[in-house]
Amino acid sequence: MLSRYRIPAILLLIGGSVALVFASLAIGAEPISLRQAWADWSAGLSYAESPSLSILIQQRLPRTLAALIAGSGLALAGCAFQALLRNPLATPYTLGVASWGALGAWMATVLQGLGIRFFLFGLPPVETLAFLFAAFDVTIIYLLAVGRARMAPTVLLLAGVTMGMLANSGILLMRYLADPERLVVMDRWLMGGVDVLGFSPVIALAVGVTPCLLILLAQSAKFDQLGFGEELAAGRGVNVRRLQLTTFLVGSLMTAIIVSRVGPIGFVGLIVPHAIRGVVGSRHRLLMPLSLVTGGAFLCFCDIIARRIMPGETPIGIITTMIGGPLFIYLLVRRRLTDWR
Repeated sequence: MLSRYRIPAILLLIGGSVALVFASLAIGAEPISLRQAWADWSAGLSYAESPSLSILIQQRLPRTLAALIAGSGLALAGCAFQALLRNPLATPYTLGVASWGALGAWMATVLQGLGIRFFLFGLPPVETLAFLFAAFDVTIIYLLAVGRARMAPTVLLLAGVTMGMLANSGILLMRYLADPERLVVMDRWLMGGVDVLGFSPVIALAVGVTPCLLILLAQSAKFDQLGFGEELAAGRGVNVRRLQLTTFLVGSLMTAIIVSRVGPIGFVGLIVPHAIRGVVGSRHRLLMPLSLVTGGAFLCFCDIIARRIMPGETPIGIITTMIGGPLFIYLLVRRRLTDWR
């Protein structure tokens, strides 16, 4: 049963998330009126006749949806990894997925500088190799998980950190080999951004991320059992090995899809689950859906700041780090991360 003191906080959390989504649609370099855009749409005006409707549909809506999907995926993956590894520092990037995705993007940049161009399923070279390299990292982790050694989750965590370090060394090599004119573009990509153009990236994100979200949400009751220990969870009918493999593969694949589209965006999967846990506790059947909702709203909030904090647009990865870093230090100082068994 939920404490009667937590219900208002949950309702406030959901209401605030919805408000941030609408704020993301209304706030930008050019303020618009959602009421006026709705009136113009109801009147059947074209984009050329209604600037507000044109900005809302062609620019604000795609990037808001991209922020919602990416933030929800990263937050839910972080929540799942923290539950599985029983480690408060676990994130969607724990297994090196983001680093390998970034390495793939840099590799594409170098190849394009040599005049080599290629496409996969209509994706441009940067997104193609970002996804393929991230998928390669997922494959390696999978083989380590199901091989003869059958590594424990904590050992897989260390293996993922090592894979990430290898990828980072490769990124340094690609930076050394890249055309200097392309360094600025790729450095900008590494900072992350949801400034997508059109609905094609949004559709690709939705098609890839939504099934992963549903699969992870379906494991929430099992994560509650796993919190009492692997042996007790197995005694209650949880296939712990299958749960581990499902979480590692689905969470990493979802992260790979997100990274290939919006670049590596840090701290969402680390901070959001901890913040929500402080409100609703550690019951994953409630924690995971709320992390999903709040993660999307949090990235929308960061995107609003990214549009307004400086002339032009600040990369959203900088904003999430500026907010997430101090917040995580606050959690450490307040000893909010010690309640892990």
